[in-house]
Amino acid sequence: MHVDHEPYYHDRLTTWDLCHDFPEDEMYIDGLHAMQCHFYSHNVPVEIPVVRVMNAAHFLLAYVFQTTCSGNQSEYDVLAYGSVGHDKKVMLLTLIVLVAMLKRTEGFRARMCRNMLLEDRCEDFYDGVTLYDQFLCSEEKHFAEEDFLLDTHNQIAEQQEEIARLISENLQLKRNITTMEKESRPQTVINVAGNYIAEMTINNDIHDNPNSIIYTTTPADEPKKEQAKPESYSKKEQAYIPTIPREGDYNAVREYIALRKKYDDDFRVYWEGHTLKQNCSYLTKEFGWLVDEHSLGANLNRHR
Repeated sequence: MHVDHEPYYHDRLTTWDLCHDFPEDEMYIDGLHAMQCHFYSHNVPVEIPVVRVMNAAHFLLAYVFQTTCSGNQSEYDVLAYGSVGHDKKVMLLTLIVLVAMLKRTEGFRARMCRNMLLEDRCEDFYDGVTLYDQFLCSEEKHFAEEDFLLDTHNQIAEQQEEIARLISENLQLKRNITTMEKESRPQTVINVAGNYIAEMTINNDIHDNPNSIIYTTTPADEPKKEQAKPESYSKKEQAYIPTIPREGDYNAVREYIALRKKYDDDFRVYWEGHTLKQNCSYLTKEFGWLVDEHSLGANLNRHR
């Protein structure tokens, strides 16, 4: 069984591509090279296909963070096995790299899945996890879940831009319809000689009678209706609320804030008039999950 990484992750072709899109990968790739040297020096017949291992590990990370963690270890073993060409040794190396990534990733799901992957393994696997950790030069470095979801965020951003474009087109269409309705209101044609009074629309040809005068009127027995102000109508239509982001996905939270401020004036005024802590409390109520002030602030600062 071959595992297709779409739509969770797009495979990179070289280590340069990996490090360009995911700068944190340099540490994990250097660790794999060091591990390969260790195997050579101890005559262990294992060749590490670094790019394949890193692509498979990234796919599994995206799968972990975008789906409900099943708690079934064999599910991830099968996905890893199908991702690396049915090579059991490379599959185990991929899981070792995945465990190292999850160890340095903040979040409840990362901890839960790492614990699940480490349950009831053979001693060789635990030795591999310990050995690989020794080759990672930046033990103190930690990452957020969204750091590994670049491909998904790009897809979400494109979808949100498309939604915003469709909303804008819909608003313009409604304005055009409102204008057409106003222009087609009934008109009263009064003959100067007083011979007749008739109601017509501007689509009728009333110019055959040169003595006619056109008045736009409202029937006497119909109360005048107050016209809606274009400004208030526009604000109501533009109060667009984007899709609620996934828990812990602070790139999506940042994009939510940008879109909400663009189409919701009340939200923009609230956001700009309150502290980050107050805004995080507001978003927590909106999303139904805890929006961490530190994580959101770090993400906003990183994309200024």
